[in-house]
Amino acid sequence: MIKEEDPRFKHLERKIGLFLLAAVAGIALVVALVGIQRGLFTKKYTLHFTADRGTGFSKGMPVKLSGFRIGRLTDLSLNEHAMVDITIEVEQKYAKWIRSDSKAKQVKEGLVGDGVIEVSVGSPEKPEIKDGESIAFVKTKGLDQIVEELSDKVRPVLVEVRDIIGYINDPDGDLKKAIRNMELLTRNLHQTRERADILLINATQRLEAISQRSFTLLDNANHKLDRLNIDRLNTSLEKLPPLLDNVNAVSVSTRQLADKTFPLLPGLLSRTEELLFSTDRLMNSLNNSWLLGGGTDGQQRRQPGVGDSHD
Repeated sequence: MIKEEDPRFKHLERKIGLFLLAAVAGIALVVALVGIQRGLFTKKYTLHFTADRGTGFSKGMPVKLSGFRIGRLTDLSLNEHAMVDITIEVEQKYAKWIRSDSKAKQVKEGLVGDGVIEVSVGSPEKPEIKDGESIAFVKTKGLDQIVEELSDKVRPVLVEVRDIIGYINDPDGDLKKAIRNMELLTRNLHQTRERADILLINATQRLEAISQRSFTLLDNANHKLDRLNIDRLNTSLEKLPPLLDNVNAVSVSTRQLADKTFPLLPGLLSRTEELLFSTDRLMNSLNNSWLLGGGTDGQQRRQPGVGDSHD
């Protein structure tokens, strides 16, 4: 009997074997990559700490140092003292930064981010924490505790705000009364402004009228002053020639008397009294002639004085 074989199925078993081998190799490669990424093939060591409660902790929770992932939480359990024992697994290569003074604490990545265990960097002079040893845990406030503290602080402020709002909205309160008084004052100020505008207009009109009358009075006064000055000047000019004549007459008389008197001085020493009386009469004559304006012909007129006497 002759067997007929399809060439497409030739070496089919070998092809299937190679395909399965490639699939297994691919799966193994993916597992290896995932393991490397997750640190499954990295040497690790474990650390322990105890928290007062397990809120926020979960298996697989990341452990970070300076914001960089170095391990994960592997186990948590409740101990005999109702405390929570937590075990973390850290990669061995980061052990040089975890010292005896390092501390672990639970934090949030951001305000509402996932929780992580943050490990602080220890002092270089302190010894490293060995595998299976404990690390100090620092209790941090949870979101509920923070909210409760904030509410305790905000509550008095809210009470004061409520009281202030009630005081403002009170229709019989001082603020409402002050607002009403301000509104009334504003209305009165508006009326006062209108009245002041009217008064200013009237005052302006009156000032204009007064200024016009003042200009008129000043013009009249200037005209009168001009006329008065001219009249007085004319009168003064008319009186000037007689006055000059009197002055000239007195000067001539004085010169003549001096010419007559000085040559007779040596012989008239004995007649001093008479000469004095004569001089007195002469001065009286001159004074009378000055006050009365003298004569128009330039000659003196002697008027007897009360003080004249003869021996």
